[in-house]
Amino acid sequence: MQLDAVMWPDATWPVVREEWRHAERLGIHRGWFYDHLNLNGPAPWHEAWTALAAVAAATSRIGVGTQVTSPNFRHPVTTAKAALSLDALSEGRFVLGIGAGGPGRDSDAFGGAPLPRTERTARFREYVALTDRLLRSEHTDVTGTYFTAHDVALGGGEPRRPPIAIAATGPRGMALAAEFGDLWITQDIAKDPAVSGHTEIARQLGVLAEVCAEHGRDPATLPSLAVLGYGDERPLASIESFRDCVGRYAELGVTTLAVLWPREHDQLAVLEEAAALLVPDRVTGGCGDGAATPVR
Repeated sequence: MQLDAVMWPDATWPVVREEWRHAERLGIHRGWFYDHLNLNGPAPWHEAWTALAAVAAATSRIGVGTQVTSPNFRHPVTTAKAALSLDALSEGRFVLGIGAGGPGRDSDAFGGAPLPRTERTARFREYVALTDRLLRSEHTDVTGTYFTAHDVALGGGEPRRPPIAIAATGPRGMALAAEFGDLWITQDIAKDPAVSGHTEIARQLGVLAEVCAEHGRDPATLPSLAVLGYGDERPLASIESFRDCVGRYAELGVTTLAVLWPREHDQLAVLEEAAALLVPDRVTGGCGDGAATPVR
């Protein structure tokens, strides 16, 4: 199992840079920035893509990704162009995380009436499909319902397309993960507060397997990432809690756990100990790409 971290773009650059370098020294496989205009907190909340470019330049091994970019305030053309640039700047360490984007301050920032759920779902499919096409094609000319790419040549195509991660909790979003995704993302939050995050993710994995089968994809070829810490899981409460989380989610088939980067000393100490257990190659400079022995 690999170990990722959700990082925070809400401090001065020297602080943010050192946190990413510390994560890299620990052997964290990949760090993620949330792609929001704001997150209901005080400034600064740095723009994700700009900050990730700086992170890529300040590090050399740790993966970098958006979790997640959405069509709330992004367009497929500019998203694809930025993804190609970050893929090059990071020398292949970038992953484009994409989500549907819900109602709220990000979606309201440009004005206009909120989209109903059915339209957000349709927009999500169009956004993912067009972004994927732009990344794969040397030339794109598409007129869609929500997005248009007219006579666009961004530099997509061979030799590689930056990997795409799809955040989805329902079958329609999972269908996009099965069709376009190199990684599926979820988190430990259930709509029903009486349902545990572990139970909810187990349910989602069952739905994902069914959706993959419907689309002719072996679910074993779609890695999964579970973000823990927003719901009822507390993987950094103690090293025992971390071991417990790794064991339970490994049994579900989750391939990567992501923790929220801790700024409290006690939790950071747990993460450092956890990384030493889960990322055995960190001392020699690896970034967790190899298979690690599960911690039980």
